[in-house]
Amino acid sequence: MTQPDCPLDILRLLNDADFTIRPDTGTWSHRDGRPFTESEQALAHQATDEALETLIFAYRLGLAQGLGDDPARVVRVLLHWYARNLPDGTAREDIVAAMTDEDRADYGRLSYWARTGIRPEVVALLLDADLPALIATKTWTHRDGRPFTKAEQTLVSTCTDREREAVLAQIKLELDFDTEQEADAPRALDALLTKYYGHLPDGTLIPDPGAAMTDEDRAEYENLVYVLAPEPGDTLAHGED
Repeated sequence: MTQPDCPLDILRLLNDADFTIRPDTGTWSHRDGRPFTESEQALAHQATDEALETLIFAYRLGLAQGLGDDPARVVRVLLHWYARNLPDGTAREDIVAAMTDEDRADYGRLSYWARTGIRPEVVALLLDADLPALIATKTWTHRDGRPFTKAEQTLVSTCTDREREAVLAQIKLELDFDTEQEADAPRALDALLTKYYGHLPDGTLIPDPGAAMTDEDRAEYENLVYVLAPEPGDTLAHGED
């Protein structure tokens, strides 16, 4: 995406706007809360698609470098960008539906960030980080050993306390799930095998225990085998633990 040209005075005004109509003046406001004058609002309404595209370009560049603006404000800019070319009174969901895939993804991500202050991409990145390696080497890497890119290092450096709390909460949920699964898996696997092979003599070799199962039961069987992690190629014998 290349940066288009636009009048500097309009761009400066847009960059200082909140893109929200005030009920008392019928105008937008400056970032410091002052209402737009009538002439400023008229100038803002002269903004072309190119001017708004330049503003969005600047925000995306800042977000990519970890220098985000107020996400709620960026959401309003996106909505205004599309709403100005749609009939008055168009519902928000219809405005969002008119967006490109890239803009719709930005809208969803920034809306979530605005509501919670938690960025999913930061949480996902931290959950994929090799934290023991970080403690040992002071170097950020993924679980598969790949080092973080410069962009990923910049992003993780902006992590907030709420995002750290979200990561810790997710890790705790995963640990609790794993503990529960490990405790229940042997009993669950025995019950599933008995359902299909309980009539066979103990010690009967079953090369593919899932072959006779329904799709749902086979999926459950494969999940339990994964939890118990037997060696690949093991042949189960009915009646064995």
